Amino acid sequence: MRSRSGGRVVMQLKFRKRIFCVWFIFTLVFCRIAAAQGPSVTSVTPTSGPVGSTVTITGNNFGSTQSSSTISLGTTSVQVLSWSSTSISVIVPAGAVSGTVSVTVGGQTANSSAFTVTPLPSGWTDTDIGSVGVAGSASYSSGVFTIAGAGQGFNSGTTDGMNFLYQPLSGDGTIIARVVQVQGYEQAGVMIRETLDPAASNISTTQQASYLYLFDRTSTGANTAQVSWQYGPSPYWVEVVRSGNSFTSSVSPDGINWTQVGSTQTISMASSAYVGIAVSSGNTSATASAIFDNVSVSAASSPAPHCPPWRHVA
Repeated sequence: MRSRSGGRVVMQLKFRKRIFCVWFIFTLVFCRIAAAQGPSVTSVTPTSGPVGSTVTITGNNFGSTQSSSTISLGTTSVQVLSWSSTSISVIVPAGAVSGTVSVTVGGQTANSSAFTVTPLPSGWTDTDIGSVGVAGSASYSSGVFTIAGAGQGFNSGTTDGMNFLYQPLSGDGTIIARVVQVQGYEQAGVMIRETLDPAASNISTTQQASYLYLFDRTSTGANTAQVSWQYGPSPYWVEVVRSGNSFTSSVSPDGINWTQVGSTQTISMASSAYVGIAVSSGNTSATASAIFDNVSVSAASSPAPHCPPWRHVA
């Protein structure tokens, strides 16, 4: 027969085993509940963008307010625009590089798939046109474009040498920008051109030094003409409008009161063209940089209201 002491030992072991099982199950359930209550990221929209762009993070268990929770892109903290338990809007910060978006709530962190920081907003492409000597560049941050370009320029001759930040344009269209700053005697302005060939027909409203110019090349390989000019130190707003084969150039000191530069120009240009910002240092040994903001492109000929034209033909 089994001794009483031996029976007590067996009972104690069974009891301890039951206690361990209960503890294990409780711990497992608790951990699963805690994990379920931690943040999770299901999507980031868009998945790429430049500094200053808005990104929406969608997921669960973010909490109704931000409180002490944090968000980072890679190792860079981001500015929060709005916060809810399932959606957060942030701004891509200056200095950010491509990486995962991390949301930390209550000490628990959820990561997204990779977000790509791009130098330019969607739809824009930067290229050098013609002989430039030194490669140009373009960058964007918080609504501001900084463009560097070299080359002989686009104010004379049968070919251009410049940096061109552009979008495709089909049919009528308008481009407006404010030239915030130019360097020395560089050329910086808005342009519509038929192709990316250096000899392509084009029209531009350009700032150079403290003056504003209307230049055009009415056919491929023709000489560029200085149609008109007026005094206008930066910052100054510039515009080119296309309506069929009719092109209008305008300028404004404040973006409200506009003056047409010269007369409406007629250029036989294909329906598919390019619209953008042109910058050139005027030489092939170094680039010069120009800063633009308030840049807008519309696929319609909707010019700003104008004062009477200022015409000064050289």
